[in-house]
Amino acid sequence: MRRLWHWLTRNWVLKLTAVALAFVIWASYTSEPYEEVGLYVPLEFRNIPDGLEISGDVPVQTIVRVRGRSALLRRLSPADVDVQVDLRAAHAGETWIHFDPAEVTVPYGVAVVRVNPSEVRVKLTARTSPRLTP
Repeated sequence: MRRLWHWLTRNWVLKLTAVALAFVIWASYTSEPYEEVGLYVPLEFRNIPDGLEISGDVPVQTIVRVRGRSALLRRLSPADVDVQVDLRAAHAGETWIHFDPAEVTVPYGVAVVRVNPSEVRVKLTARTSPRLTP
């Protein structure tokens, strides 16, 4: 018991300073305000079925509204946010794609509030020329 007490009270000024410093860092982090910003994020079309291609007017970007700590949002760029449109189950003709905020990929500490527009229309037509592969 005496050893434990000696261990706890030895260098007590340094230990108390370390605890106070940790508290100040924690308090400054938790007091940082949350903010919301909107980012224009490009759409990434994936898994286009063989023999089909996208035609007509298709939006190339969407507005993603995100929420997080202000310091984190200041460093956030549209390249950090990923909106993928999976066309694996699509067929020829008009297809409506719905964007669920839970499916948007964002960095840790950032939450997606809204995606605008929440739906886009994609028109797929039969390919007239052979697909070039890299």
